[in-house]
Amino acid sequence: MLPVWLFAAYLFVDYARHEQSRLEQEARWTARQMSLVVEGELASLQTLLDGLSKSPALAAQDWQAFGSEARRVVQGTDQIITLRDFEGRDLASSQPGRMPDLPERPLTAAEHEQLKLAGILVSNVYAAPGPNAYRIAVAKQVSGGKGVPLLLSISVPTERIRLVMLPAVPDGWIIGVGDREGRYVARSKLHDQVTGRPGLPEYVSKIVGRSGSFHSRNFEGNTLLAGYYRSPYSEWFYTANIPLADVQAPLWSSLAQIGATGLAALLISLALAYVVGRRITKATGDLAASADALGSGRAVQEVSTSVAEFASISKAMIAARHAISKRTRELETVLETVPAAVWFTYDPQAHQVIRNRFAAELMGLPTEGRDLFGRPDQVIATLAYKDGQPVSRENRPLSKAMRGENTSNEEFVYTLPTGGERYLLSSARPIRSPQGSIIGAVQISLDISERKRGEEQRQLLVNELNHRVKNTLAVVQAIAGQILRNATGLEQARTALSARLVSLAKAHDILTRQNWSGADLAEVIAASVGPHAPIDRFDFSGDKIWLPPNTALSFALAFHELTTNAIKHGALSNTKGSVSISWRIEKHREGISILELEWREQGGPPVAPGKAGFGAQLLQRVFGGEKSGGVELIYERTGVRCLFTVQFEHQQAPKPAD
Repeated sequence: MLPVWLFAAYLFVDYARHEQSRLEQEARWTARQMSLVVEGELASLQTLLDGLSKSPALAAQDWQAFGSEARRVVQGTDQIITLRDFEGRDLASSQPGRMPDLPERPLTAAEHEQLKLAGILVSNVYAAPGPNAYRIAVAKQVSGGKGVPLLLSISVPTERIRLVMLPAVPDGWIIGVGDREGRYVARSKLHDQVTGRPGLPEYVSKIVGRSGSFHSRNFEGNTLLAGYYRSPYSEWFYTANIPLADVQAPLWSSLAQIGATGLAALLISLALAYVVGRRITKATGDLAASADALGSGRAVQEVSTSVAEFASISKAMIAARHAISKRTRELETVLETVPAAVWFTYDPQAHQVIRNRFAAELMGLPTEGRDLFGRPDQVIATLAYKDGQPVSRENRPLSKAMRGENTSNEEFVYTLPTGGERYLLSSARPIRSPQGSIIGAVQISLDISERKRGEEQRQLLVNELNHRVKNTLAVVQAIAGQILRNATGLEQARTALSARLVSLAKAHDILTRQNWSGADLAEVIAASVGPHAPIDRFDFSGDKIWLPPNTALSFALAFHELTTNAIKHGALSNTKGSVSISWRIEKHREGISILELEWREQGGPPVAPGKAGFGAQLLQRVFGGEKSGGVELIYERTGVRCLFTVQFEHQQAPKPAD
């Protein structure tokens, strides 16, 4: 209601100003109208003087005849006509005896000036013989005999002025007429009490200029709104007065009506506010509960309310809940699908965390029947190492992020309760509120265990390169010696040696390609043993198996070592021995295969176990890892047996190009 009240107050003030301006204008207009009425009467008196000024008796200076003529003109009225000279001596009068129509004094310089300019002089109010006999006079300069200037005047009681203006006085208004000295000439009310008396100084002092309006007190002590007009004809001032209380009465009445209307509107508004407020309060409480449920992840119930806006908000919050649930499911799906471990925490100590499924698998935690993304779980205690040194929980990425530190691509080795090791590449960032304070942290880790083992294997291959060079030279030497022992001529020996060396080089090329694209197990075996011994001295048996690149390279190294050893010391060191290679494969679980392969030598010299050389150590290193499998060397008198058990991810052989 405040804007309505303010608007009503503005209208009231504007109405009051407009009404005040209208009344002031009406007061000025009324004063001017009174001047026209009164001075119309003064003009009629001047007309009588104009007629007498043409009298023959005046021209003949027959004062007695002129007096008789003047008495006939004003007979039966209260008017008095007097003729006098400018020294103040009476020459003729319409009334016997001496009753001056002007004060008994010579004219003042100002009166002479006005008479000269206007040709007419309206006197101030003056006292005449008799009780309360106040009169005014209109004088005109006339010419006597021989052009002598004389003063012809006519006087009337001030009561006549009052009677002239009474019919034109508006209801409720008080009209006053004052002379040039500020004394009352006539007044529409209390005329007998004020005529001839000076006006109140505070009132008269405000009559400045030709026309205007003002507020002032009157004789009775009432505050008036006055409008005035000063006539250029008589130099009298005319005032139209109305009690200020009468002026303000309609305004106060309007204010009372506005106040009563506003009070009624306020009471109605309070009643409506109470009724509507109860509904709004209940709906607001229900919406607050819905907002709390939305923030807590609980179901949001629709708010039953008659307030359409709140009902719309409730529906919007339900829609928001559905949208949030949908985005949450999408985020959960992403976090459960992405091949990276993700941890969230809002615990300042980083003890309580939220993890995705991959993080649980990575740390060896249960993954079935648990709310992985929506519920905090106690982090299982693990040992962490960085650069070979133990790392406390306070210095791990998630804890550092809770302190506002950023961690980027730091490598850690985690020892799990199962005894296994995981190499993780971790990054962590703090989660900040809109105000910038830390409210949580997130850590993302990638399992780089295979990469680290691959790096170790590459280092092993570098070492193997040196060893292979030596073995290659030994094989070349053995091939050359065998060829030279059995050759019938130098040319035959040169041809055979060249062919063997070319075959050895091709085998190395095949192994290089297999290292990057994978290879068929039978082809790996053939490429590995073919350059060193006749293929007919080998017996292969087993299913077609496609090996991953790392596994194929490991087998190539293993068969090279076994073949070299067989050439040096085993079944291939004579002309009768043979080697059988058999394998079979089993699917351990979805996507994982286990390969069992046996190398068996027969027909060679008796075998006795000795100190394990670099070749045996190489086999153990290549196939001794967690995911690679295992290898077992058995030294029997009939020949060496080597058993391989290898675990790898099952892959399909690539389709041949068109």
